[in-house]
Amino acid sequence: MSQIHIPSPPPADFDPQDFWHIPPLLADADARLHCLAEALYADLEIVRYPGRDWDYSRDRDILEVAILGAGHAGKSAAFGLRRSGISRVRVFDRREAGKEGVWRAFARNAKLRSPKQITGGLDWGIPNLNFRRWCCACYGDDYWQSIQYIPRQLWADYLDWYGKVLDLPLQFETDIQAVTWNEAEQCFWLQANCQGTPTLYKARFVIFATGMECAGGRNIPTIVRENLPQHCYPHTMDEIDFAAFAGKRVMVLGGGASAFDNALLLLKAGAEVDLTIRRPKLPNLNRIRWSEWNGYHRHYIDLPDETKWAYSLSEFRLGQLPPAHTYYQTVSHPLFTLYTSAPVQQLSYQSSSPAHKIIGQYGDGKAFQGNRTLSHDAILCGTGFITDIDQQKELRSLCPYIARWQDRFTPPPGDEHREMAQYPYLGKSLQFLPKSSAHAYLQRCYYLSCGASLLSGFRANLTDLSFAIPRVIYDIGKQLFIEHQADIQADFEAYDRFEY
Repeated sequence: MSQIHIPSPPPADFDPQDFWHIPPLLADADARLHCLAEALYADLEIVRYPGRDWDYSRDRDILEVAILGAGHAGKSAAFGLRRSGISRVRVFDRREAGKEGVWRAFARNAKLRSPKQITGGLDWGIPNLNFRRWCCACYGDDYWQSIQYIPRQLWADYLDWYGKVLDLPLQFETDIQAVTWNEAEQCFWLQANCQGTPTLYKARFVIFATGMECAGGRNIPTIVRENLPQHCYPHTMDEIDFAAFAGKRVMVLGGGASAFDNALLLLKAGAEVDLTIRRPKLPNLNRIRWSEWNGYHRHYIDLPDETKWAYSLSEFRLGQLPPAHTYYQTVSHPLFTLYTSAPVQQLSYQSSSPAHKIIGQYGDGKAFQGNRTLSHDAILCGTGFITDIDQQKELRSLCPYIARWQDRFTPPPGDEHREMAQYPYLGKSLQFLPKSSAHAYLQRCYYLSCGASLLSGFRANLTDLSFAIPRVIYDIGKQLFIEHQADIQADFEAYDRFEY
């Protein structure tokens, strides 16, 4: 039977306002940022050896690397490639400048969910490129010392600065619609819509840094989609006018971080919010905090398949939880109710009703009389995203040839998982592996999506990013070097600069 969750009291020192407050910029922030940029450029000059770019390509119209997605993974990869001497790179993003990634789109958490010291290795070991130096330049060292987590808006601002101060090759409003392999040219053709104009780009290697939306998009429960008109069940990945829900009653489906983030914003807007989960209790164990150490993130990818499967299956069974500060702010609100053991059993839409239009029955399915009947003005789907690379448009021509876990691994009886079995079976450098040697070119594609690469080794958080991207860049450099070894050896033999 469904139950109403009784929240535990927040810690004595809990102050919810701290999580939403961002101070004004320092009066001399611009000058301080200018000094930081100068110091960064001096650092880059010191560590640039060997500074020579290596480029043995015979066709200047073909990029060495195309990066799809200009979020923090795409930007970090672009800078990492440059530091490795691979400079003919371009980063494509379908959104306009300043709106790339999730941070100004559907991410609605007040702060990042990792401690402030975890910044994804975007600095590549250069302190003046680290978020901390940028934050102190803009807001002062006292502010940095006062926070435990990075405000989401500041992280977005830092990523803007990161791209500009490094002059990264970012190309916005370019929607890559298909990636195909051209055997004659030995490169990928990227069919794109660039500001409304069909355009073709070519690249030897492709990094898919496509984030959360890529492999399938929004997950809308079938019972919702089949019984309600589309206008009354927005998803947490949609653009939402929270003020429009003032005075209304909303049901949030799902108990993960984004469900609670959006529930909290609905409450702040003046809505009454119910939240329902299928589990008998809300998960409160966050193993990501345990995993934040070098050995795990550096070498998880080296584990045998059966161990990777066991780790990932355990994560699925445990479930996602909201951060503590989001949880306490939400459950302590007088207009919030959390129902446990309450999956959606029935839904109907009453368009003639003068007030609440959605009638739902929620319960654990044991006895129909144990269900709760509730009415709402809207349902908000905090039900995550679909992890299915067959639904990623850029991969449609490649998907039939990409090896999946079901092609390489059979789990023990009782540990089967249909969704995970369809995940791509990635190599040690997070590259696609082909089902047959006829499609070996797939090993030139690297997958840094948030969901579908979890099982193979990219754990989809900032801690792991600093270990994942160097693997990708090393492998690209290795393949380029081996492919051009004859030209490189010829240059070696032709070298004639005598010392004396």
